[in-house]
Amino acid sequence: MNAGEWQKQELSDAFLGAVYAYMDYEKTTHLLKTKDGKQIYYAEIHIVSAIHDHEGIHVSGLADLLGVTIGAVSQILKKLEKKGLVKKERDARNQSRFLLRLTPDGEVTHFNHLKFHEEFDELFCKALKGGSVEQVAFLKHFLNQIEHRLQKVAKK
Repeated sequence: MNAGEWQKQELSDAFLGAVYAYMDYEKTTHLLKTKDGKQIYYAEIHIVSAIHDHEGIHVSGLADLLGVTIGAVSQILKKLEKKGLVKKERDARNQSRFLLRLTPDGEVTHFNHLKFHEEFDELFCKALKGGSVEQVAFLKHFLNQIEHRLQKVAKK
């Protein structure tokens, strides 16, 4: 392996190390847990936030908004109801539909999610401190390319 390949391998290892550290950070932060310590998962927290932003939305409307199936939303909603974060109320105008609202604990979870992002953004910005505009632009391009290529591979 030549020096250029070795440096690319080291960069790949450093990137994976950062990804794994982020995953550990996400799992261990108190901001992505219920008040009784239950983990809030990625899909769950984004449904909580969508309900917060569109209070009273119905299940099919939520599925459309998120670009997923009604079945997928329904499964996650069951978990969120068990965790005490979401409640369903029958729609007075259409008895076959349920409207979705956050419980008080769901509201706290949503705001904790926002705080999680604020804290992570601050950590991220501190890591970029001292980087030139060009370096930051390159890093953004690089990370977008990694995301795009991983999404492409995942769709195969």
